[in-house]
Amino acid sequence: YGLGEHVTPLKLDNRTYTLWNFDGGTPPYLNLYGSHPFYLELRPSGSAHGVFLRNSNGMDITLTKNPSSLNYKVIGGILDFYFFLGPSSEAVIQQYQEVIGRPQLPPYWALGFHQCRFGYPNVQAVETVVEKYAENKIPLDTMWTDIDHMDHGEAFTLDPINFPKDRMNQLVNKLHNDGMHYVLVIDPGIDTDPLYKPYADGVRDDIFIKDHNGNIFTGRVWPGITAFPDFLHPKANQYWENQLSEFYHNLLPVDGIWLDMNEIANFCNGACTSNSGEGHGNIHPGDPPYNIHNQGSQNTPLHVKTVNVNAQHYGGVLEWDAHNLYGLSESIATSKAMMNIRGKRSFVISRSTFPGSGTHSGHWTGDNHSTQEKMYYSIPGMLQFQLFGVPMVGSDICGFNGPTSEELCSRWTELGAFYTFSRNHNGKNTPPQEPYIWPSVAAISRKVLGIRYTLIPYYYTLFYKASRPVDPLEAPSATVLKPLFFEFPKDSNTYGIDWQFLVGSGLLISPVLALGSTSVNAYFPPGKWYDWYGHGVTSAKGGETLDLYTPLDHIQIHIRGGSVIPTQEPALTTTESRKNPFSLLVALDEGGAAEGDLFLDDGEAITITDYTFVKYDVANEKLTATVSGTGYGSGVPPLNTVTILGVQGTPTQAKLNGNPIAGFSFDATTSTLTLTDLKASMGEGFTITWGAAAREEL
Repeated sequence: YGLGEHVTPLKLDNRTYTLWNFDGGTPPYLNLYGSHPFYLELRPSGSAHGVFLRNSNGMDITLTKNPSSLNYKVIGGILDFYFFLGPSSEAVIQQYQEVIGRPQLPPYWALGFHQCRFGYPNVQAVETVVEKYAENKIPLDTMWTDIDHMDHGEAFTLDPINFPKDRMNQLVNKLHNDGMHYVLVIDPGIDTDPLYKPYADGVRDDIFIKDHNGNIFTGRVWPGITAFPDFLHPKANQYWENQLSEFYHNLLPVDGIWLDMNEIANFCNGACTSNSGEGHGNIHPGDPPYNIHNQGSQNTPLHVKTVNVNAQHYGGVLEWDAHNLYGLSESIATSKAMMNIRGKRSFVISRSTFPGSGTHSGHWTGDNHSTQEKMYYSIPGMLQFQLFGVPMVGSDICGFNGPTSEELCSRWTELGAFYTFSRNHNGKNTPPQEPYIWPSVAAISRKVLGIRYTLIPYYYTLFYKASRPVDPLEAPSATVLKPLFFEFPKDSNTYGIDWQFLVGSGLLISPVLALGSTSVNAYFPPGKWYDWYGHGVTSAKGGETLDLYTPLDHIQIHIRGGSVIPTQEPALTTTESRKNPFSLLVALDEGGAAEGDLFLDDGEAITITDYTFVKYDVANEKLTATVSGTGYGSGVPPLNTVTILGVQGTPTQAKLNGNPIAGFSFDATTSTLTLTDLKASMGEGFTITWGAAAREEL
């Protein structure tokens, strides 16, 4: 598993995988936007190990079956291998992160829903989208714009006609007043107009990539002939922060940055000096005896749609060696800049990635297509990036390229509601696909995004555990979404499953991925599994595949026995949902036990000093909440409801800290005990007991 970035099934085939960052749609198996020379191997015994080649050069990695082998063909750099011994898959990824960096904890609002498209004609159209979401009562936290907002495609500008400063500030101020956020795209290509300040500043600071003669390298992107900042230059980060700061303070106070075209993407093949230029060829440093399979062919030069490989970075470093690092280095600069500018946790989404990117940014899987095939591929894509240390990841919901359909958008919205990064986005000159376009998709969105917002405390806790410093006394924690084999490594039935996935260890998501279908074949690993909606037992023992009726407005969600899932009453924004009461969903395993946890803080502080961490343990008809941390706020909403699934016998009463609970109901059909109106403080420990005669506290 691993060796990305490619559009592939999760379990790798026997073939050649090429790593060389490239701007191209999303064709299966060809090298794409990021390079991750890391793989995880799982043995039939259930033991896992991982291997990382710390090398930024282009390479082919070939897997063969007869004979069984793994072959690296690297065109430069050194062979610096790391071996991670696990023995669990989660431990392997945590050990890998100790080398490349732990993932960033995103701001809380980033886990809400996002809306974007390439082709909003003006700010009025963007305002209308926000209004339509509210009218249709569909959750929305963040509005985005693509390059449409730019003046002639220039970064750090606003189109004075269609996206004028005053009207854009009205939009963003209203979003902020309504507890929402705004993100826009920044491309690295800087227009070479001498009167364009970002270019003049870059020339003054001498921070642009150079050609092999020492002159500023020029390619062509949206604004025309462009230069590219060299983020390996010691002055580049400050240059980049200055441009972002001037835009933020003088034009528009944005909340996050979307980094596109940073492979580096180039409309020319190598250098070009005019809008009709086709490039000036390519020089292979050292004339290596091997050409990697760039875009599936050894005849595709490495400068196609990017920078010449003999272009020079600071200190004489060649693009040949540094090409795959560009997205990472831009993400580092952008994340640091936004934290300095806003004084809050940064939110950056980058198309191009490399090992370590997850410490500074999230990722979206690029320019996918509106097909059921690409909807399926989004799942292994997300799971691959969990392995790569980039847990904040998602695909363009409903598809980017080409027209979507009502049914496809319905199914994709159901699936996308459980991505860690959840955004609807589509391409220019394609029909609108905001969820309110179809009444049926609007209704589905209200349903599934309502579930997502209910679960954001659970997601946020998983992100916290994956981001905090490694504690050898704690169980390994490195991912948010998981392939099934992470939790069930000895069940060989899980090894190839990439059409279902786990959120944490407690929720199993089984979407319908075939258009025209109203059922899903869902595999349930060993254990007890409860239905999210009705709370009944779907699979009492696991280790079986069930054909589940799944109409168009439904997605299969199951709770694993042994889990405690913290939830919160949903709202249309995370700003509002954070004000609502908490609940606990307790799913007992075969032995009547369960465990879980919850992390609370302000959701945006860079350095976390005020926080609460709650550990929940259930055994012998007793739920114990143990609180640690410095404490977070006096205004945290209370715990109002606890729902316990799989209760044995017929309980007649329950107690909170020894006091009878008045809000008590038991459904004998589903063996579900519901306790309401608890008003328990989230910052204090407590116990809840239940039974025919609720046991006294020890």
